[in-house]
Amino acid sequence: MTLKHKWLAGCLLGAQALIGPAAVNAGDHKCGWWIAQAINPDNCAGVPKGAQPAPNGTYVNKFIQVQESKAESDDFVFYKHMWYRAGTDLGPLGRYQLDQMTARLKNVPFPVVVETSLNEKLDEQRRDVIIAMLKMRGIDDPSRVVVAFPIAEGLYGDEAPRIYNGLIGLNSFFGGGVFGGFGQGGFGGGFGRFGF
Repeated sequence: MTLKHKWLAGCLLGAQALIGPAAVNAGDHKCGWWIAQAINPDNCAGVPKGAQPAPNGTYVNKFIQVQESKAESDDFVFYKHMWYRAGTDLGPLGRYQLDQMTARLKNVPFPVVVETSLNEKLDEQRRDVIIAMLKMRGIDDPSRVVVAFPIAEGLYGDEAPRIYNGLIGLNSFFGGGVFGGFGQGGFGGGFGRFGF
């Protein structure tokens, strides 16, 4: 019983003692119900009979599925660096992306995104190239190919060295591979770098 419930029960019992039991019973002023609620509250009074809570992980899994879906949609993007010499021909990475995309495109709902170059004429030419190449591979739906900014955010150039150095630092800290150095020497098989 919480402090609030104890206080309420004490007040109602005190009122019953001062003005008499007949005036503070369940039949007259429903004080008996208040005392019962204060001592043993029904926290589930508003829940319909037979209702069950969602299984553990329901909402966390929905959050994870949204993240997975956004990450998977990035597999269907032609970025600016995938075009040969910033033109209208796909470079090696762009052709590889097209091959990977074509194998999965019939089974997913994602659009094919051509990252905008902010040059309308060039963007339209690149879109036409992708539509033609997909048509040769049996995917004849030009409405699926759009020119847009990808939803995935890129890195700024000054962030790359910091992230790279962080990965190198992790590798050296854990003995040459991610968590690969555990069990080498110190603290009874713990962090190998801190061994004695």
